[in-house]
Amino acid sequence: MSPSRFLVVSETENTKLYWPLTEDLVLEALRKDKGEAAQLVLWRCKDFTKKGDNYVCFVTSVSVEYKEEGQAEPRHVSYVAKIAHQMKGGMTKMRNDVFLKEGASYIEILPAANEALKELHMDAIRTAKGYSASYTLGQEVLILEDLRQRHFKMFGRRRGMDVPHATLVLQELGRLQAASQLLETRMGCALTEKWPILNETWVSDDNSEMSAVFQKMIETQMEASAVIMEQIPNSEHIVSWLRKNKATGRDIIKDATGPAGKFTVMTHGDCWTNNILFRYDELGAPVEVMLVDLQCAGRASMAVDLAYFLYSSFTGDVRRNNLDTFLDTYYDSFCGVLRAAQVPLPFSREELGQEFMNKLTCGCIFGMILLPIVLSEEQDVISFAEMDEANMDQMSSHRQEQIVRMSKREDGQLKGRYKDMFDDMVRAGLITDAPAASS
Repeated sequence: MSPSRFLVVSETENTKLYWPLTEDLVLEALRKDKGEAAQLVLWRCKDFTKKGDNYVCFVTSVSVEYKEEGQAEPRHVSYVAKIAHQMKGGMTKMRNDVFLKEGASYIEILPAANEALKELHMDAIRTAKGYSASYTLGQEVLILEDLRQRHFKMFGRRRGMDVPHATLVLQELGRLQAASQLLETRMGCALTEKWPILNETWVSDDNSEMSAVFQKMIETQMEASAVIMEQIPNSEHIVSWLRKNKATGRDIIKDATGPAGKFTVMTHGDCWTNNILFRYDELGAPVEVMLVDLQCAGRASMAVDLAYFLYSSFTGDVRRNNLDTFLDTYYDSFCGVLRAAQVPLPFSREELGQEFMNKLTCGCIFGMILLPIVLSEEQDVISFAEMDEANMDQMSSHRQEQIVRMSKREDGQLKGRYKDMFDDMVRAGLITDAPAASS
């Protein structure tokens, strides 16, 4: 590597985290983006994320100067590099799996799905382009398009998402998942046959260390939820349900996240505020969306993604008052792709509504996990890199105390969102034995 073509710029002293990122990967990304004639002049890293934006990996930007044939002056382009955190025990395999998932999704699966859409004269799935990757254990790197160059940015995660933002997300999720069904028809097999990595999840292997860690995490979140709900009058039935079911939380998620017949699609798997970018017009209205961070992509019911999104990224009133409209928006977008391909619709709108209700418990368990992250401040951010089976009890105890403290803040957001979520479960008949109304 030529020192003249490499310079690290970091205001957060994360230089040691850059080492798996090589000039060969940068050059591969540049030439995939700009063509084989592009000549790399200089590249440097510059951090732009903050604590709480990312968990399984470290994210930085790669600023590149390059020349094309016949050019005297260099041009500039920026990419995003996702670099593996160093983890312990079973977390090491999990980290490698998520890089394999995301790399396959960006570099292979979505481009293939986009070919199917192109034949229908439809726009490509709105997500970042994938350029290069290294999957070497402990040295995982993925280089992607930097969507900031097209003026995309994050929606503030602590704010509940509103209808205009949600509409764009649900429309794009519908297009992505319909395109995945078209791709399977085109290939004549399930996506998991060609890309088995989509089968890998935190819950797929009952005997893995990662599954044990995930189960402990779920128990911690559900017990913390029970302690929070004990602060709210007339919530004994909710507290009882949480403590009765916390030991089987992982099983509930495992049952919900497998193939689901006619509802089976490629799922995003982690569709919440942090993993969605928006572009705005001059008046500040959202006009375009990008779905990013496909580290948990899989093949399951689209209702898992819908429940995950609606119970992680919304206040209860927005979700409750617009649920039918949200499901209509998704369904119309999903069906629009299939109608353009002259493919019979696999299910009705009513069946989608029932499937959503079937996945509601799973979505709410994910909500219990995500909401403390969504509403976290810098001091609340957890480090997945430090987790392993050996220290899980200690970390779980600390995390439970931390979540309960968050629920006592003056803004009341965490307690309020939990209450709204459990009220939905009661209305759906998933939590019963509510106390009788006082006369």
